[in-house]
Amino acid sequence: MVAVGLVATLLTMQKSGDAVVLARQQQEVHAADVVVPGGTGVDARTLEKLAAVPGVRATPVTSMNIRIGTAKGEQIDSLSTNAVPASALGTTVTPPVLSGSLTSLPENFLVVDEHAAQSDGLSVGDRVVTLLPTGARVPTVIAAVVERGLNGDDTYLSASLTGAVMPSRIYLDPRTGTGRPLDAQQTAAVNQALAGSGAHVTTHDAYLEAQRAHAAEQTDNAAVIILGIALAYALIAVANALIMAMAGRRREFALLGLAGAVRRQIVKVAAAESAVAVVVGTVLAAVATGLAAVTQHVSLSRLVTGAPTVIPWTQIGGTIALCALVTVVTASGATGRATRQRAIEAAGIRE
Repeated sequence: MVAVGLVATLLTMQKSGDAVVLARQQQEVHAADVVVPGGTGVDARTLEKLAAVPGVRATPVTSMNIRIGTAKGEQIDSLSTNAVPASALGTTVTPPVLSGSLTSLPENFLVVDEHAAQSDGLSVGDRVVTLLPTGARVPTVIAAVVERGLNGDDTYLSASLTGAVMPSRIYLDPRTGTGRPLDAQQTAAVNQALAGSGAHVTTHDAYLEAQRAHAAEQTDNAAVIILGIALAYALIAVANALIMAMAGRRREFALLGLAGAVRRQIVKVAAAESAVAVVVGTVLAAVATGLAAVTQHVSLSRLVTGAPTVIPWTQIGGTIALCALVTVVTASGATGRATRQRAIEAAGIRE
């Protein structure tokens, strides 16, 4: 129960959380394609070429860490933010707004999420000093407060303040409508603009799929380290409990032998009993996992419409099979060892 419950509950919640983060991005970002840099960012020359492609709107996004503070130099908080043009908010990037507005943004705007606003005591209209990675200190104004982020801070900074910092990615849309796919001519022009830059263009769905695969890889690596140790100890406990239990049932097995059961039949009975224990433990673990998944789904549904729930059937099935293997093999081996003694002699053993 512990082994299956740990694997099923933790992996289900982690993978569902990763899926919800991507679903939130899919709902908030309306881009046809994404330009992914080959190095640390997209250089200014490539960005100029993309901006000059007829009929295509290029939206540079620069991910960075910033610090905000007061005019007196007192630090308020450290935030991870995305620097975007003012025209992109409310069109290409549409985070759910709680207060303020994403239209008619000032040139030095800063949009923070609900968590930052509550923890730092910020509200729309407040003025703060933002320290950029370049070391520049720029005055900014809180233009809006959006819903709480699911993957760290969900904040946005005016791209006009970032200076020479290279964009982390560029969203592409046809100027005729946000989110619509580029036509063949526009795609060819984009590829020509990217020639020699090391960057490449991919669809937004493919970009999110790559993000999902990366998150899944990180989750699996963490599971091997954290859950692997817990699972190993749980299986050791299972084997230890079975060995002690079967050793204590020698008299019972002897009575079965005196009743006419042969050794092979007694081992089969013990193996069947252990298999039943695996089934019962799995059912209890499934109940615990279901309750945890439902609770998480209800909570995340308040933040994301149609929050997905991902159940890692492969890992759960592998854990159940491993538990069944260890249980049945240990029970069979321990029972075989406990029935080596002659039944008439073992029947006289005191409990």
